[in-house]
Parts: sequence; C-alpha cells; structure tokens
Amino acid sequence: MREYTLGEKLAIWRGKFSNDKLLWDKIIAVDLTREVPKADLPVYFFHGKYDYTVSYPLARAYLDKLQAPIKGFYTFEQSAHSPMFEEPGKMKQIMQQDILAGSNRLSDGM
Repeated sequence: MREYTLGEKLAIWRGKFSNDKLLWDKIIAVDLTREVPKADLPVYFFHGKYDYTVSYPLARAYLDKLQAPIKGFYTFEQSAHSPMFEEPGKMKQIMQQDILAGSNRLSDGM
C-alpha cells in the first residue's frame, strides 16, 4: 500500500482545520440520537482504540440507541482514526464474514 506523500498529509490536516473552524458550532449542536434515531439498512461502526478524533463512548452510545435491522461495532486494537488502513486484514475479515454476509457475529457485543 502506498504511503501518503508529505503534501497529501499537509492537505488532509489543512482541510480538517479549515472545516472545523467553519462547521464546529453546527457539528457539536447535532444530536444524532434525535436527528437520526432509525436507519432502515445495516449499520456498521469501525473504531480505532487510539482514535482521538471521534469519541469511543459517544459512538458506542449512539449505535446502542440507533434502531437498525443489523448493527455492528468493531474495535480495532492497533488503530487510531483510520482502521481500514491501519489494520486492513481485520477490515477484510469483517467485510467478508459480516458485512457481505449481512451479520454482526464479529462485532464487539452488538
């Protein structure tokens, strides 16, 4: 897998910071438990143990409340915010054994 170039890394962080400034008030005001209490399709969350961008307890609490036909919450023990790149083998296993099969058997207790 190709690594990000220095220019790509800088562009990602520049985008994050500029979007945060523009959207922060709107982002923190949204209560997904009220705005999106139900989904009519399977929902799968992938969360890196070392992700300091998205709150693990809030993500988990939201998925617990969300009504959906199938739900899965997957914790990636060696990842931060991009588990699909940081633990591609585990992601592939989840995709093949759970998502394509329409189940959540590998999920963390869902």
